[in-house]
Amino acid sequence: MIEKDLVASIKTICTRVYPLFMPQNVVFPAVTYQVIYDGTEQGVGGCVWGRDVRIQVDIYSKSYSEAKSLKQQAVNHIIDLKGGNISAQDLYDDDMQLYRQLIDFTIKE
Repeated sequence: MIEKDLVASIKTICTRVYPLFMPQNVVFPAVTYQVIYDGTEQGVGGCVWGRDVRIQVDIYSKSYSEAKSLKQQAVNHIIDLKGGNISAQDLYDDDMQLYRQLIDFTIKE
């Protein structure tokens, strides 16, 4: 459910959203996402009372300003989905000659 909601939300800002990696010959900008951690929270006696999911979203663009703009829009969507502990990083992929925005966040369900 978390991934489905995230993808639907991100697709409103970029229609090319892929799990884990991009296909060959993809058109940019493009977005990938992956679950970094998916665990349950347990209380006394083993009672499960929620999920704690950590997700990474990567935005790739040929333009730095476009990558930054898409990152800010994605962060706004993540906040709307009740995402927290949001961090972002500027990166550049020399081989692909693309600007990359890495967004890392958690969602509790």
